[in-house]
Amino acid sequence: MIVRTDTHTHSLDFSGDAVSYMEEMCRAAVAKGLKRICFTEHVDFDPHYDDSIPFDPERYRRFIETMRDKFGGEIEILKGIEVGEPHVYPKEYEAVLKADDYDMVIASVHYVILPLGLHWTGHRGEDIFTYAVPRIYRRYYEDILAVAKLGGFDVLGHFDYPKRYLNIDAEEDELFEESLRALLKNGGILEINTSPLRKGCGETAPGRKILDLYRSLGGSRLTVGSDAHEVRDIAADFSAGFAMAEGFETGYFRQRRFVPFGDDE
Repeated sequence: MIVRTDTHTHSLDFSGDAVSYMEEMCRAAVAKGLKRICFTEHVDFDPHYDDSIPFDPERYRRFIETMRDKFGGEIEILKGIEVGEPHVYPKEYEAVLKADDYDMVIASVHYVILPLGLHWTGHRGEDIFTYAVPRIYRRYYEDILAVAKLGGFDVLGHFDYPKRYLNIDAEEDELFEESLRALLKNGGILEINTSPLRKGCGETAPGRKILDLYRSLGGSRLTVGSDAHEVRDIAADFSAGFAMAEGFETGYFRQRRFVPFGDDE
């Protein structure tokens, strides 16, 4: 089976950290032979995000309809969102979910509030980095647990996200398990996000340890997405991503329902 679906992508029209526009992404997906693409544009509520674009559900709906009109005969275009830190903004999160009909909702944690409490720095700040890493991970996974308990979404995005930049594994086994139990209880699933492979991390997010734990707790379904923010990354490293997904049921979401991949993928 050759999988031709990317379930996690962004465009510059709606995600301020993206590079390519939605029409460019659609043309590239068609050129790469994809059968469908799901746009999961950022929905962020923190006013301090440097690259945030205020989310306009109606404008997003019109864009998706326009792309479907242009490319409908060549590729299926699914409409998703990636909500950042929904546990910090539960009312705004609830309002966004009610504002429109999405095919898939990803919930993610991209930023954490971390009071370091440091009073001394050393040569070029290396001691800050060394000191902060365990605290970054602890706060991050506390937030992941809060998101998993909140629920209301379909997919928990890039579970071990900080390693994409820190290249260090966390040792938070209790929080791993508690978060995955809450995720499954609320009907959510994990994704395999291939973007860390493009950051020199060496493995997908999540890695094997988290996936094995997810399986042991009853997790059986996964989506696989590139987290592409530009055309060249669409479906990037999917061979590695689907190798990690071996033994799981993989698929995508349409109208908030999980659709397993068929033999015609």
